[in-house]
Amino acid sequence: MTMADEPDRSSPIDILDVATLVMTASRLIGGLANLPLFKSAHVSLTEWLALSILAAREGISNKMLARSLSVTGQRANQLCTSLSEAKLISITNAEDDSRRNVINITDTGKKQLESLNLQLQELVSGALGGRSQSLKRAGKHMRLMMRIVHAGTPEMAAKLSKRRERKMAVEVVKNDAPTSIK
Repeated sequence: MTMADEPDRSSPIDILDVATLVMTASRLIGGLANLPLFKSAHVSLTEWLALSILAAREGISNKMLARSLSVTGQRANQLCTSLSEAKLISITNAEDDSRRNVINITDTGKKQLESLNLQLQELVSGALGGRSQSLKRAGKHMRLMMRIVHAGTPEMAAKLSKRRERKMAVEVVKNDAPTSIK
């Protein structure tokens, strides 16, 4: 880590800087949502996010999708209905529990997502002048701020982060465990 990457802990945060950051983030999201590439694909920014999550984690439930998007179950249902009608996802009943739905991205959805991602990548790369490290660093700081906002304090955020890491490690072990044949 370079000196420029290290936080300056000697000076207090100016709340006006936080307000400016929030306003800028809001404008960025609004601007992204209104990009012609989403309009021409007939996909909203939130639907693009949902497709991105489903491409990375196929076969998840509506509840997991809602959590990943930080939306209500009802909003996730609306998104799934819209994406399903557009033939970008498929919704089926889980084999182990017919009350639970399993959501998968379709081949059409994968192609649509790939096209959107390429266009968005070109746009953002051009805006950043090819400095992807700036975007990665900003994303890292935003995720840290979100954990703190959700947890209430930096200390609680650190505890929750460690708990989440342990839980993910347990899930990886469970998924990698050999299954027995009955």
